[in-house]
Amino acid sequence: MNSWNSQKSADLYGISSWGAGYFGVSPQGTLLVHPHRQTPEKNEGKVASYDISSLVQSLKQRGLELPILLRFDEILADRIRYLQSAFESAILEAGYSGDYRPVYPLKVNQQRHIVESVLAAGEACQLGVQVGSKAELLAVLALHSQPNGLLICSGFKDTEYLELAMLSSKIGKRPIIVIEQPGQLEQAIAVAERLELPIELGVRMRPSVRSLYRDPFIYDRSKFGLGPDEMYALTARLRELGKEKCLKLLHVHLGTQITSIAPIKKFLREASRMYVELAQICPEISFLDVGGGLAVDYDGSNTNFESSMNYSVEEYARDVVYSIEQTCAEVNVKRPTILTESGRALAAHHAVLVMEVVDVSETESVKEKLPDPPSDHSFLTSIQALYSDLDTKDALEVMHDVVAIKEEMLEKFNQGDLDLVERAYVEQSLRNLIAKFKKIAKNIPYVPEEMQTLINSVRDLYFCNFSVFQSLPDSWAVDQLFPVVPVQKLDQRPTRKAILADLSCDSDGCIDRFIDLEDVNPYLMLHKYDSSQPYYVAVCLIGAYQEILGDLHNLFGDTHAIHVNTGMDGEPEFTHLVEGDRIKEVLSYVQFNPADLQERLRRSIEAGLRKNLLTPEDSVRIQKRYKEALDSYTYLVIDRQESPATPS
Repeated sequence: MNSWNSQKSADLYGISSWGAGYFGVSPQGTLLVHPHRQTPEKNEGKVASYDISSLVQSLKQRGLELPILLRFDEILADRIRYLQSAFESAILEAGYSGDYRPVYPLKVNQQRHIVESVLAAGEACQLGVQVGSKAELLAVLALHSQPNGLLICSGFKDTEYLELAMLSSKIGKRPIIVIEQPGQLEQAIAVAERLELPIELGVRMRPSVRSLYRDPFIYDRSKFGLGPDEMYALTARLRELGKEKCLKLLHVHLGTQITSIAPIKKFLREASRMYVELAQICPEISFLDVGGGLAVDYDGSNTNFESSMNYSVEEYARDVVYSIEQTCAEVNVKRPTILTESGRALAAHHAVLVMEVVDVSETESVKEKLPDPPSDHSFLTSIQALYSDLDTKDALEVMHDVVAIKEEMLEKFNQGDLDLVERAYVEQSLRNLIAKFKKIAKNIPYVPEEMQTLINSVRDLYFCNFSVFQSLPDSWAVDQLFPVVPVQKLDQRPTRKAILADLSCDSDGCIDRFIDLEDVNPYLMLHKYDSSQPYYVAVCLIGAYQEILGDLHNLFGDTHAIHVNTGMDGEPEFTHLVEGDRIKEVLSYVQFNPADLQERLRRSIEAGLRKNLLTPEDSVRIQKRYKEALDSYTYLVIDRQESPATPS
């Protein structure tokens, strides 16, 4: 039998499929990040790869505890260049006379250091920014310093929003107010006239083409956008007011994570046709913003599965450019500047969550025979005999017996016919039976689905120091799949089928669906846990939406976040540290004042002292520990000298 190696682990976890060139495995079995997707000889003066295990060790030496979110700014820059290059190639190939500019939708990730990195990396290609609220607008007004920087103003707007957006033209911005509901036009024009400022308008079309996962009728009444009748009414009103030259942009948006190219092609034809119609009415329209939807291949299968995509970035760019070129050529309309708001495709790859396994609940292993039952109860002795007689021929029949035994066991226990010791024996025996099924199944040419389901139901439970709700909200909210990979030991064969459980007191706080090239996997292969050694697991491609959507379930706060870049000496450098929430901070988020809590505790201690329930030394110790805890990380601080208890 061939020995295990790093390449086999890379194949097992599909790293070359979903990694898009940004991830790999070292010969020493550690997970690597390639920030430039290039070979070392093409990266003179740049780090060719970061070893995540080494980065974690360096951060722990600096006093930081896991979980830690690693942000690779160079990947953000590379994603912008990659998207720009794909469109430049498509424009050249099609002979398209217009331009292309990427736009970053701030909602994808509003963290300041990320926004700054995106804006800096996007200067060369005149990257624009899209905002959808006053708060997002205020952030961008202070950060976006690009001369004549394109500012797409979407969402619901009040007078304050409109005034701020329009006044930004005085400080070098180019705001375009996107009309998304019929009533917004009059309000926007009134504010512009009062401020005595010129106004540039956009209009959002509600597409009739649906994505694969939306009901067409519901999508026709989506939250934002104007239908054909409303679009016509808007252009008529603009002409009536003599403002038709103010319309500069058509905005369309099919949805997020559009996994199939087919609806995108239909959508682009509709959008292009609407653009040429508007161009004949509003002669100065010059931008066609095709919105978001460019997917990320989270599972690497290159299919139209909901966590994948059946097209490439290059194919997407060609379809966008060719569709607009063809439609404009039909009526000889000047080609617009193409805008895309591909926030997920820009941001997803740059962030990796690293967490530590703190304990494991393992499944049973196969035994030669079951131990003797604790009593001579016939129910128990029959199970012992069933285990001994189990072989390949009757495996399916015995599997049906297992289901019946479990139901009968509960009934007997509830009726008092089995005591706790006897029930415990039955439970353990059933797990042993399923473990034996797993071994037998390897020698069966065809394993029935119901048997496979039973086998897959028995998995190790790896408890990890993180919160699904805080760090991976889409995992539980919409069943989003993210690649999960061990950080080390990738040169060794993983032997345990596992699911991951977080620290929260919630049954939804787990990851029990994993990527696979052919199907969703009900388990993740991991290495046997050794409590004396740290074992790290990384969740990749989480740079889009996860941070901003995370919540405080069980008051687990933001994790530490570290920005990793290439230093002047060519070595990895931690350029920004965003410390995770302290307990006192998350308590204040839910209106608990830390000082007030300490005072209330002091009063309780004083009452205890008066009743001789504790000593003055106890009083000092409790208050000191309480104050220290308020200032500590909301996650576990792992002490390898003490074995953590498994949650019940």
